[in-house]
Amino acid sequence: MAGLILLAGLAPDFRTAVGHVNGSGDEANRKGATPDPTSAPGVADDSKASASEGATSVVRAAVRFVLLRTLPLALCIAGGYALSAFGWNNAWMPVAYVAFATGIVLAQGFLLPERRAPLREFFWVSVFFVLTTPLLQFASIRTDHYGFYTIGNLVGTQMPYMLALLVNLVIASAAGLMFQLLWRRQYVGNSGDSNALRRAASVALPPLILVYAVVVVITNISASMQLAILLPVLGAVFTALLVLRDPAFKPSERDRLFLLSTASVLAMISTALGVVAILSIYLSPDLPSVLPDHNQLRSWEIDFAGLGFTTEEALDRLNVGYLWHAIWLLAYMFFVVGGRLMVSIYRIDGGRQR
Repeated sequence: MAGLILLAGLAPDFRTAVGHVNGSGDEANRKGATPDPTSAPGVADDSKASASEGATSVVRAAVRFVLLRTLPLALCIAGGYALSAFGWNNAWMPVAYVAFATGIVLAQGFLLPERRAPLREFFWVSVFFVLTTPLLQFASIRTDHYGFYTIGNLVGTQMPYMLALLVNLVIASAAGLMFQLLWRRQYVGNSGDSNALRRAASVALPPLILVYAVVVVITNISASMQLAILLPVLGAVFTALLVLRDPAFKPSERDRLFLLSTASVLAMISTALGVVAILSIYLSPDLPSVLPDHNQLRSWEIDFAGLGFTTEEALDRLNVGYLWHAIWLLAYMFFVVGGRLMVSIYRIDGGRQR
């Protein structure tokens, strides 16, 4: 009401307009009163209602994400038990199970994304992919990097992989929810940072820090070293994606071309370095392989006789498994993550993103 009065020109300033709404009129002004805008009828109530609606919206979004995104995927992963009908003892079965679970997660994220949060979908399925590909390396010796195969008589069954995939799903989903909540705080409310880069970094980096803090405790040193390289790369890419979407980021045509050429050069250099590193590790006979016999909580002995092969055969299989794991990971990071960044830069037109 005070805003309408001020807009109509019936009051010289907002305080006078509030005085008219309160019924005090010019008398309050003559007495030198300075009404508080929040004391107007309904202003404080509207602020409380707005805060309550915001909290309700956050809770509703979280419940919707868990029920419609995470829970169906968890049921599908658990349903992978049906693959045991083909004989779980087959050497290719663990890889098929991991590929099946990864495929349905990526399919939901890319083919059926939530329209209100497309970047969050891309974020959490990428985190899931990065966390899951190490299973391809250790599946070659029927183990997992979390050590679930050491529980009871689970070795040689699909249960260690199902538990590892569910753990990855929970971690990635938690990171996705945290990403969305931080995004709402920075870009929807008024409490966000004024700098576009700091605003983007405060959304993309904390979830990845949380992911690494959890995973580094429950996995072995090999997987944690790989994640120490991959997660910062993911953080840099998603920070860049958020900056490109920021309304305050308005590059000129020359800046856009510079970003596109710089990103292309960095992508090619990074890919070349990745290929060299993968081949160097695979072709180095003296480079020791890290067995999945420890994490930050405990260590254990692997019964290679029970698995059906010697220690030397296990190390050879780990080397081949590492090659497949690294190839899929490099392909995803280059074509999917890097490609998404290149497309986002290309679509910037005149300071506005299409």
